[in-house]
Amino acid sequence: MADSPAVRLTAFSHLCVSVSDIDRSLAFYEDLLGLERVFDVTLEGEALDTVTDDEGSNGRMIGLVVPGSEVVVELLCFGHRDSADPDAAAYGYTNMSFNVDDLDAAHAGLVAAGLRVGPIADFDGVRMCFITDPDGTPIELVEYPGATRTNAEYQRQRR
Repeated sequence: MADSPAVRLTAFSHLCVSVSDIDRSLAFYEDLLGLERVFDVTLEGEALDTVTDDEGSNGRMIGLVVPGSEVVVELLCFGHRDSADPDAAAYGYTNMSFNVDDLDAAHAGLVAAGLRVGPIADFDGVRMCFITDPDGTPIELVEYPGATRTNAEYQRQRR
């Protein structure tokens, strides 16, 4: 293990799952599994285009907290992709996310380490960028505004 990692992770943030029918998925996770809804947002604009690398992106995301934890499962349904084409839609697991205190420093450290790092996107003060592991698993590094430490904490403060 390296003496000093390229980025210092501070916490696990969330797991994002792409779904074909958000209402059906919400019924499963909320009604059957008992997860607590903490946010429901419409997504569009430059930040989403940056994250998806797809101009004109739009969708809806619902965040649910696993009971007895601060772990958030995000359900993501894109409106700009053909839901009948599984390759275009990429349903299922989307990414894992880890918190960092300083996204700019993390981004610079990863670039200096030779990793391909995506651009920084900003969703109302929540800043993120993406890398992939050696097998192509997407990993999001996220910085929440202020002293917020988790996705659940951030979303509850917004209520």
